[in-house]
Amino acid sequence: MVLFYATLLILTTLAWGYLFYKKDYHPQPFKVIAQSFGVGLFAMVPVFGYKYLYQHFLPRLSEYEIFQPLLESALLSGIFIFIANLVLLSIILFALSGLVSVVLNFFNHNVLTNLKNAIKDEPLGFVTVSLMIGLVIYLQTLFQNWFNHPIIGTALGTILFLAIIEEYIKHLIVRITDDKKLKDIDDAITLSIVVGLAFAFIENIIYSLASGDMSIIFYRTMITIPIHLVASGIFGYYYGLAHFAQPIVKIEEGDKTYRSKWLPKLLTFKRSALYREEKIMEGIFFATLFHAVINLLFEFTLGFLAVPLIVVGIVIIFRLYKVGQKEDRLVAKFRKGWRPKIKKPA
Repeated sequence: MVLFYATLLILTTLAWGYLFYKKDYHPQPFKVIAQSFGVGLFAMVPVFGYKYLYQHFLPRLSEYEIFQPLLESALLSGIFIFIANLVLLSIILFALSGLVSVVLNFFNHNVLTNLKNAIKDEPLGFVTVSLMIGLVIYLQTLFQNWFNHPIIGTALGTILFLAIIEEYIKHLIVRITDDKKLKDIDDAITLSIVVGLAFAFIENIIYSLASGDMSIIFYRTMITIPIHLVASGIFGYYYGLAHFAQPIVKIEEGDKTYRSKWLPKLLTFKRSALYREEKIMEGIFFATLFHAVINLLFEFTLGFLAVPLIVVGIVIIFRLYKVGQKEDRLVAKFRKGWRPKIKKPA
């Protein structure tokens, strides 16, 4: 039976990977796909590292007199949690994912360059994720004090908390390992899905070993693998837009259609930088939302509703490939000298 479940997990992972690999009309070499999958297998390391520090480091701060005024005030506690999460994310998640990427790529120069560029390019991404996590932890504490119900801690402190962390760390794995290899938006989607498949693969093994019941691999293979590939694919699409922000913004500026939806105009960033950070934020939000909603449905024993939602998610990923290919064609034309016609005011 162990051999059966192991074979099922491997074949299902390969089947999903091949399906989306064929959707990429300019797929990466198999070596790059295998490399991304190999690094993705270790994506759980920074997730567990962050979870350990969150569970052990933050509570111990209350033992020190200097932190007690901060932790006793609701407002100051929220600010403190935000800053603490920003520091932890910047140091733990990024450092561990970077270390794993560098080691598994045998100190490849491109990976080191990607690591350096990511440190420079990701500051608002860290702030966004930190803000989301800080808000979740703050609401968890607040609601538990008001309602004193364990489901609050489960829904906010575990499900949503882990969904944010998992989706962002999968993005960092792609960002650090394969950033310079992206030729188009399709590549960003495919490589993100590959990392998501690797994450789900190792997660299923860890949970089955921890429970001592290998049979849970069966339903986790049918459910968790599609969940991770859909969430990763969503983030991958938005990261693809962010990666090619400069030509996309120049194309859209031609008919004055681009307007920042999330970031204030007061920030002293180039329009392409604003566009990039905006798309990263959208990717974090929508991928986390999908992942968290599915997890909550299972937590409230409404798993039967998750299946059609997963099917819809897979359809959306196929649609994002088509939309991404349309953007890719425009970018390719732009690089060859094509420029959109500027509409003159009536």
